[in-house]
Order: sequence, then structure tokens, then C-alpha cells
Amino acid sequence: MRKKYTHSNKLKAFNAELMGDFKLYIQLLDARNNSEMLWEVKEIGLGVKQLILSSQENGGALKSGFGAAGNLAVPDAPDFIVGSVVEASLWKLREHLLEEGVSVIVVTASGGCGKTTLLKKLCHDKDVEGKFNIMFVPVSKKPTLTDIIRKMIQHNGLDVPEIVTEDDAVRYLQQLLIKIGQNPVLLVLDDVWTDSQSIIEKFVFKKIKHYKIVVTSRYEFPNVDLVHHLNPLPHEEALELFRRSVTVNGRRLVAPDDELWDKIVKRCKGLPLALTVVAKSLRGKDRSFWETKLRNLSCLGMDSDILDCLRKSLDDLDGNTSIKERFMDLGSFPEDRKIPATALIDMWVELYRQDFDGTFTINDLHQLFYRNLADRVITRRDSNEDEDKCYNNLYATQHDLLRELAIKECNQGDVENRKRLILDLARNNFPDWWSKQEQQTLGARLASISKGWNFVFLDWWSKQKQPTLGARLVSISTDGTFSTPWPNLQLPEVEALVLNFETNIQTKTYTLPKFIKKANKLKALIVTNYNFFPAELCNFHVVGPSLRRIRLERVTISLLSMGKLRLHNLQKISFFMCNIGQASTSNNAKISNAMPKLVELNIDYCDDLVTLPDGICEIKPLKKLSITNCHNFFALLGQLGQLTSLEVVRLNLCTNLLELPNSIGTLQKLVSLNISDCLSLSTLPTQIVQLVNLKRINMRGCLRLSVLPRSIQRLRNLKKVICDKESEILWEPLKNNLKSLNILASEEEANLDWLHD
Repeated sequence: MRKKYTHSNKLKAFNAELMGDFKLYIQLLDARNNSEMLWEVKEIGLGVKQLILSSQENGGALKSGFGAAGNLAVPDAPDFIVGSVVEASLWKLREHLLEEGVSVIVVTASGGCGKTTLLKKLCHDKDVEGKFNIMFVPVSKKPTLTDIIRKMIQHNGLDVPEIVTEDDAVRYLQQLLIKIGQNPVLLVLDDVWTDSQSIIEKFVFKKIKHYKIVVTSRYEFPNVDLVHHLNPLPHEEALELFRRSVTVNGRRLVAPDDELWDKIVKRCKGLPLALTVVAKSLRGKDRSFWETKLRNLSCLGMDSDILDCLRKSLDDLDGNTSIKERFMDLGSFPEDRKIPATALIDMWVELYRQDFDGTFTINDLHQLFYRNLADRVITRRDSNEDEDKCYNNLYATQHDLLRELAIKECNQGDVENRKRLILDLARNNFPDWWSKQEQQTLGARLASISKGWNFVFLDWWSKQKQPTLGARLVSISTDGTFSTPWPNLQLPEVEALVLNFETNIQTKTYTLPKFIKKANKLKALIVTNYNFFPAELCNFHVVGPSLRRIRLERVTISLLSMGKLRLHNLQKISFFMCNIGQASTSNNAKISNAMPKLVELNIDYCDDLVTLPDGICEIKPLKKLSITNCHNFFALLGQLGQLTSLEVVRLNLCTNLLELPNSIGTLQKLVSLNISDCLSLSTLPTQIVQLVNLKRINMRGCLRLSVLPRSIQRLRNLKKVICDKESEILWEPLKNNLKSLNILASEEEANLDWLHD
């Protein structure tokens, strides 16, 4: 009887275990069946996405890596505006836009008055936004007409031609306006300088109906239909803006008397930029600090006075000098361009010896946002990004006055002793510290010397030894007119080098300067092409073994050719909108030999990437592999399992990726997997259940993925799943076994935001 009782208990336990597994299986089976019932609905969504993606293959707007509304979409407007002045201006401008006859409006005011903010609010006005096809173009100090018109063509989803001359550009613009002229067109030209009046004139076509232009500028332009003067805020409204800016969540952190508030606000002369920057510098400070600030502030009038006010707001940033340092670093990037957070991370991690992933760096950037010293731009929200320390969709922009202030601060003192060297060589303008004799000779060469002597002189000039410079951060910007060999700069201390360029449309090449080869302390190299099309990157062999981070944007360079290099200390390399090619090298050099210490590889918007070179999977230290927005990438190598150090794999928006390799199961350190918007992915390999340390999966937008492996419940450490609402039913049954599982489900339609990156 005792044995019978014992066996009976064992049978009951076995039966309970069997029924538990059976119930789980039934739940998974039900989930699969329900998923199949939703298949037709999903196919409709898939068809929509694939239809849009097909425009990329046929030369449409997505081919360049941005959606149809990407470059010239109206920026977000601030949550609130203060004052009857702005409201009155909005009303007047709205009336002028909606009436017949007025085709060009100039909104003029001194710097910091809120011209751009006003136009953002105007363009988001329901009457204006509902009527016009709006294109919002930052013009800046040195506009390129051909580049602006290319972006306008791309914005409207049309094939982008190669435009050689400005006359060609004007002709294409007229054709574009006629083509889209069924709907009224509003073109906003933001921040136009006085010497760009001729560009405004080339955008005007009086015979095209329902086409209007609004210009913001610090200057008045003659011969336009209407000039609107934006006045500073009256005192009461300036006080209101100041109060809003100095408080946090509606709560004052300090309560000085009204007289002190009143005096500080009066010193800001009603200028919104000065009011917000000064207010945020006073947050949480005691009365004595406010009184010191009042004594230091000068009365404002012209731009130089505004700069003086802003400079004094930088003098004490909570005693944290690092914030001012980061602020000045932003001047390394061109005016009116979005600054990628990833580029700032690469700079700051090396310059300031911060953590590899840039956690503290991002905190510093958020401090700049918090203090109104920079503006935040997010191109696409991904709930997994912060956890993965991926900031591909985060950018910073800077008001032109603040950028001017940053550069002025950088240029203090003798050039040999500056910590930062920011050179703008556009139009062959060279800095004063080059010898006058060299400048005069160069000017004569540019004007009249013969072609043969030209070459001889340039060769001589490029070899002349320049002063030894002590800068740790160097930024050099050039444009299509830059026609000289690189000078023989002496940069023994440089640790971060930022090269911004626009290529000549005939050559479409960019040659790295030879002086990089002698920069033995160089650790971060950021190369950005601001032209519309990728440029071939030449002379790459000059990069040396000291480099730890490289970021390349809009360049053509063979990924395989890098196997010839000696980048033995390189830890991170990023390609954005590059043609990285798959051509073989003559000596079959392996990337794993060239970059044996690589920890992070980022490839984003590289349309010609089909698969990874074999050598990538032999880089044992690799922890992060990110291949995103690469629509022709279709296969991961079977050797992926060799990358046993991988912790993060991002494959989002690889729309042609067919499957994950079975070897993924050997990635025992993998913590995060992002396969969102992989439209062609229909199954997950059964080996995925071997990822015992996997904590996060993002599979939102995987419309074909309707079945999970039966043994998926073995992922005991899985904490977070991001998916579509309709895919939630696949994961819900697992909650019985995975008690800490958090499922974040959203409507799939909301995820079409990626089309507007």
C-alpha cells in the first residue's frame, strides 16, 4: 500500500506537469490561430509599407535615406508662446498668407527676437497647415541654391537630378512648382542674410499662382511685397516668459522680490532668447547670485549687446565649467545643421575621458537643452533606445547667435594656445594667423597665375611649415570652392578632428589632409559631407593607429578596403548614409586584422549594403552590432555566432532581411535584440531560446512574424517585449511562466513615423 501511495503521488505530479505544458501549448496554439486570423489585415499594412518602400528602388525620395517629409518638414513649435505681440504677428501674417496679391513677406527683427519661433507657430496654425504644401528651409549665412532646390525636390518625393549650375537649379525649381502647384505652396526661407538677396529673387515666380514665400532675416529687403517688423516683448509679457522659464513644473525654486525680477527682465530688453537663457541660468540660485547677475548684465540693443548678455549667462553654470566647455564644442559644426548626438558622444568621450557608451555625455547634452543653450531634435522615437544607449535619432541644433557666441569664446587668446581651433575655409578664406606673405601670394595665384605655376605654387605652399598649434579639438569646414592642397598644419595635441565639407559637383571627391598622419594623439575623427550626394573619400590611409572612434557621413569608401589599414586601437566605427561597397581587396586583408579591438559597429542608411564581410565575425571583442535602415541588407552571416561578446544587436528597418541565422543561439551574452520593422522576417530560429541572458526584444512592425518558437518560454531573463497590438497575443501566454515579462504593445499604424526620419 505504501508503494501504491508513493506511485500515485508521482503520477499526480507528472500529470500536473504534463497538463501545465499542455495548457501552455494550447495557449500558444490559440495565439498562433488568432494571429493567422489577423493575417489579411496585416497583409494590407505590409502592402502599404512595401508600396512606399518600392519608391526607394525606383529612385524615389527614400533612396537617400530620408522620408518624403524629412529634410524640409516644419520643425516642432514650442509648447507655449507668451504675449500679444506674437499673437498679433501671427494674426497679421495669417491674414496676408490667405489673401490674394502678396507673394513675398519678410519678417525682420534683431537676433533673439523669436522670428523662427513665430514662423514655426504660423506653419502649425490649422488654417495655414491645412491649406499649404509647406517647405521650411534653413538658409544660413552661406546658402547653396542648388542644394536647397535638391532638398525641395526630394521633399516632394521626386527623383533628384544632378544640378550643375544655378540656372539649371532655377529651371528645376520652376518645374517643381508647376508640378505641385495644384495645392498652394508656402516656402519659408529662415535666417536669410543681407548678401543673399539675389537668392530670394531666384525663388520668386510671379506667374505661378498660390505660391508664397516668407523670409526671416535680421535685415530688411527692398523690393518685396510686405515687410513685417517683429517687436520685442513689452515688459509685462517679458516678465511672464521669464517666470515660466525660471520655474520648474510651475514651481519657483527661489522667490526673490518683485523688484529684483523687474530689474533683470528690463535688462533683457524684451528679447525672448536673452530672457530664457538668463532665466534658466538663475534656476535654483539664491538672492545674492541674482544680484550679481543683475550687476553683470548690460542693457541690450544690437546683436553685440545680446551676445554680451548671453556670454555673462555662461560665466557661472552652477560652478560646472564642463557645461560651458560642451557649449563651445557645438561651434565645431556648421551653422543651421542638425548635430548628431552620436558625433558629440564620439568627441566628448575622448576629449573628456568619459564612459565608452556616453551616458555622462548625454547627460551633459541634456543640460544644454535644459538651459536653452541648444535645442533638442528627435527624428524618431524608439522606446528601446535609452536602454541600449543608442542615440541615432537624437540631434541638437543651436541658435545662430549662440553659435556665434561659442565661436567667439573659442577664439580667445593666441591661436597657438587655444584649446579649440575652428576654421571655416569656405570660399578660400584663410585665417589671419597665416602669414600675410602667404595670403597675398595665394590671392595672386587665385586671381591670375598660369596653370603650370599654379600647381608649383600650391605644392610649395602646402609644404610650408605652419605654427605649432596646441588645440585638442580642431574643426575645419570647406566648401566646393576649396581648391588648395591642405596646409602642413602642426597639431601634436589634437585628440578630436571634425572635418565638415561640401564637394565640388564635378569632382565629388574629398581628400583627407596629410597632417592627420602626424597627429599621434588623435582619437576621434568625424568626417561629414554636407553635399546632397555621397563623395568618394580619398587618402584614407593617412589615419593612424591612435584612433579609437571614426564617424563617416555621406562618403563612399569600401568597407573591405579598410582591411589594409592599421587601426589597432579602434573601438567604434560608424557609417551614416555611406556607400561602403562590397568590392574585394587585392591582398585579401581582413578587417579583423585591421580593427582587432573593435567594440561597436554602426551602419545606418547605407543602401548598398547587402551582407557583412566575413572578417567582421572574427572580431572577438565586438559588443554592439547595429545595422539599421539598410533596405537592401538581406542576410546575416552564419558566422554571427562567433561574435560571442555581442550584447546588443540592432537590425531595425532592414526591410529585406529574410531570417536570423541559427548560430544566433551561441550569443550567450546578448541582452538586447531589435528587429523592428524588418518587414520580410517571417520566423525566428528555434535557437533563439538559447539566449539565456536576453532581456529585451523589439519586434514592432514585423508584420510577417506570426509564430514564436514553442520553447520561447525558456527565456527566463526576458523582461521587456516591444511589439504591435496585434502581436501581443503571441506573448501574453508566456506571462504565466515569465512572471516579470513586460509587454509594450502599440498600434502598428503609429509606427509609420520612420518614413519621415
